[in-house]
Amino acid sequence: MDGSLLSPAKARQAAIQAKDWAYVNSWLSRQYTPNPVPSFERNEDTLRTLLALAAANDAADEEATVLHHAREQAVQGFKTREETEEKQKKEILDELEHCLDDNGRQDLDDLAESAAALGALGTETTHLSRSILQLTKEEFSVEEQFVKVDRLHDYLQGELEALRLQLQELTSNEAYEVPANLPAMTAEWTRGTKMLTVKVSEYNDRIAALERNKRKGPTLKELLAEEEEVVKLTNTVKRLERRLELFHSLPEDIQGARAMYGDLERELNELVQLRDSVVEHQTRK
Repeated sequence: MDGSLLSPAKARQAAIQAKDWAYVNSWLSRQYTPNPVPSFERNEDTLRTLLALAAANDAADEEATVLHHAREQAVQGFKTREETEEKQKKEILDELEHCLDDNGRQDLDDLAESAAALGALGTETTHLSRSILQLTKEEFSVEEQFVKVDRLHDYLQGELEALRLQLQELTSNEAYEVPANLPAMTAEWTRGTKMLTVKVSEYNDRIAALERNKRKGPTLKELLAEEEEVVKLTNTVKRLERRLELFHSLPEDIQGARAMYGDLERELNELVQLRDSVVEHQTRK
């Protein structure tokens, strides 16, 4: 029979080691739940390391539990103290209100209404004074805004007067009157523009053909003359197009042009009335 089995010291050591492994296995199972514990080499060094980790982890968990209970007790104590203070305050206020006469109650109501109107945090003198200062600042700010509105009103009034003068100039100056033969002139310019556009395209095609057949084509002098003619025609087209753009937004008849002028004048009067109503509304405020 093996002598180690008969040694009480070794048997006791084996029992202690088995107990340590049981503790480590239980701790590992809790850490890896619901997954199984991975396989690892089981020796004395591993056992010592895992025992140290398990002991440190259990100590940290115990400390966290104690800290959590302490926090809960502190919060509960704070809530209890707050409820007690609120109850005491209510009792004091009820007792104070019971001891006041009619004048005292009226003064207390006036103080509360003043604090509420001022938006103060309390009825203390410092809170009320801060609210009064804040209202004073807001009053100065509103006055500055009124000054800016008055300046804007004066500026708009000047702009309106300038627009009226321009409108009077447009209605009285003969240079702005629509010619009686405007439809005929417009139609003639349109036809001329189309014809010149066709001519320009034709000359561009001829120039391109001449460029492709330089050796067979005309002389350089002839090309320069044709190019000069094309430039003249192009300038003529651009000049006619600019003249057409001046009359593009006007109706083709005089009555239509005058109707458009009347619409613009009504729109100006509506804007003036809207401006006056807005200014009057701001002044009443």
